[in-house]
Amino acid sequence: MAASGLRSVAAAGSIGAVTTGDYSPLTVSVYPPAPAPTALASLPAAPSMLSGRDTEVDQVLSVLRPHSGAPQQDVDRSGVGPIAASAADDVVPPVLVTSVAGLAGVGKTALALACGHAAAEAGWFTGSLFVDLHGYDESPVQPGQALEALLRALGVDPTGIPAAAEERATLYRSALEDRADQGQRLLIVADNAASADQVRLLLPGSRRHQVLITSRHTLPTLNARLVDLAVLSPEAAVALLRHALQRANPADRRVLGAADGVEELAGLCGYLPLALHISAALLILEPDQAIAELAAELATARSRLSLLDDGERAVRASFDLSYRRLPPDHAELFRLLALNPGPDIGLEAVAVLAARPLSAVRTMLRALVQAHLLDCVNRRWSMHDLVRDYATEFVHDTQQAAATGAGGEGTPGAVGAHAQARSRLLEHYTTTALAASAHLTLGAHSSAPGEFADQDEALAWLDSERVNLTASVAAAAAIGHQDIALRLPVILYDYLIWHGYFDDLIAVTTIACSIAHQAGALAAEAGAWNNLGIALAEASRYEEAVPAHRRAADLFASIDNHNERGKALNGLGSALRDWGKPADALQIHQEALTIQRACEDLQEQAAVLNNLSLDHQELGNVAAACAAAEEAASLFQQLGDTTNEAKALCTAAFALQASGQSNEAQAVCERAIEAASCAVGNPHDEAAILMTCAELLTALTPQQRIAYLLQAQAACQRANAHDLYAHTLGAIGRTWITAGDRNQATAHLTRAARMFEDLGLTSEADDVRELLSLLRS
Repeated sequence: MAASGLRSVAAAGSIGAVTTGDYSPLTVSVYPPAPAPTALASLPAAPSMLSGRDTEVDQVLSVLRPHSGAPQQDVDRSGVGPIAASAADDVVPPVLVTSVAGLAGVGKTALALACGHAAAEAGWFTGSLFVDLHGYDESPVQPGQALEALLRALGVDPTGIPAAAEERATLYRSALEDRADQGQRLLIVADNAASADQVRLLLPGSRRHQVLITSRHTLPTLNARLVDLAVLSPEAAVALLRHALQRANPADRRVLGAADGVEELAGLCGYLPLALHISAALLILEPDQAIAELAAELATARSRLSLLDDGERAVRASFDLSYRRLPPDHAELFRLLALNPGPDIGLEAVAVLAARPLSAVRTMLRALVQAHLLDCVNRRWSMHDLVRDYATEFVHDTQQAAATGAGGEGTPGAVGAHAQARSRLLEHYTTTALAASAHLTLGAHSSAPGEFADQDEALAWLDSERVNLTASVAAAAAIGHQDIALRLPVILYDYLIWHGYFDDLIAVTTIACSIAHQAGALAAEAGAWNNLGIALAEASRYEEAVPAHRRAADLFASIDNHNERGKALNGLGSALRDWGKPADALQIHQEALTIQRACEDLQEQAAVLNNLSLDHQELGNVAAACAAAEEAASLFQQLGDTTNEAKALCTAAFALQASGQSNEAQAVCERAIEAASCAVGNPHDEAAILMTCAELLTALTPQQRIAYLLQAQAACQRANAHDLYAHTLGAIGRTWITAGDRNQATAHLTRAARMFEDLGLTSEADDVRELLSLLRS
């Protein structure tokens, strides 16, 4: 039996009978071709929770919200057509494109989807189109491919889609306009774009639709509203962890009972949403693991990136996609930036690190910021913690490969280049710090040879680079740059003392002590121990300062440097007195004075005599205290050291006041103020002199006393002397009581009490609170 097959029908839409052998006739209905299906609700699901993004959501929704009316139009006199009203008319046309940019894993897609669904639920759009451009994958979606997918979703017959991308774009814009003419408004979400070129053809021809783009790069050339997404706040990061754990298991109580551990874990994740989600997944997979346990693993891991991997998502893999798109020179700079010892870096330092001109470096930095691999605030460039870990891994891997011989021919060269770059940077920090420090002993408006115009400019540089400078000491010690590890703490000494950064000074001088000891550099070790003793005493750690000064004195004695030994003994005596042992201090200072007289060092004799006066005052030897202080002031005057002359005169004034010689004390105070007015020195000393004089000059009017105290307050601020600043506030408050202004008194005393409490000075705070209670009663 021969099969007859299906016979064609005469006309479309007719119904015909088909005979197939012995089977009954099969009736087939033929219709016109059905329209292609549409997909106008294609947004993936919104995240179940979007923590800490209220501001950014409001930014995006404010753009997506439909405008109530169209912008006014003016006639273009050139004949080209209508143009938007001028800026003078205060008409802001609707924004066509919103571009959300940020670091890999920061939650750009989650924000876009949350906003897209919120806008759809509000009825702002009749439909949505979504396309993942995979811009950072090895095979990103090409514009033509994206257009084909969008045209299909719009219901365009696949057979009518042209091959050329430009022709597809024309058809796509026409299809969108047809939809708009029918009253439809679509939201097009282009996720994960790598460049403006990847999305430019996807933009509608008019603003009747809206486009929402996400990218790891800032895309400034699309005339878009730009929304930069930063990492979460600590509170939002904790909330994300809590939500993720309790969504998986409402009975999971770990996040509720370990507040400190959750905060630590969030910090170790760098508040990056991807890292936080991965950490939550790891905890979900191990319900018996405590949050503090995972935090400890991350804190002690050689690389946090190795742990931040839940099998499906990995922070390192996400960063890999961004890194692979960098041009070779940008990638090299990215790796080099991991060598900076501190958390951020300035432009000049980057140029030194890269050994490139400033203009070239600026261009590369701009590109890395655009790729969100760097942040830039106030012309300082920094990396997110996890990005820095990622960059540091390249350095470590290169060193390890060179050590094992597994890296190929180019690896030793890369290691050498990194070592040279690090050395250049450390030397730059050291030599520039030396130039800046030269200005500290000069007047605020004086100049010194070098790259800084004046003291203010030098101090501004030291302030901006302080963390890098102190970290450079440890970095230099770690890689065997002993010279820098020993020189830099000495260079930084005056600056750190001036500004009260005693913990920093303790840290760098401790390293210097160790390095000098290992190198057998006895003089350098002795100097480091003496500076350490001073720093410890300034930090009120007298019990540690005493052995540090003793060690310094012994080392100086071993190399027969009597002058420096006398200086170390002077510091030792001061630490003993402040530790509550004035009799021991007096004995040590007398020994130091004998040494300095033998050395004929007038400067050091005067310094010891001033301390002897303080010892005598503590012991009640008023006459001896007055004599020692007057001799110290006389020697400082001979030497032209007006700052220390003023300090010695203040010491003498206290001794005279204690002996009942108030008039003489006031006369000496007036001499101290005169000397201080000519002095150029440590602002901490200036504040102490002014406060002393304001206290002892009883003939001053309240307004005159307040004027002195306000000068002292300003000096305290320059010196970063928080405790002295609080005392100054208290003194100003008490003076306002005398002046009869209770409001000013209350305001200053309240600030003083808060500062004392913040500093842990509870006794001082209690005294001020008691005075406030009396004032308010």
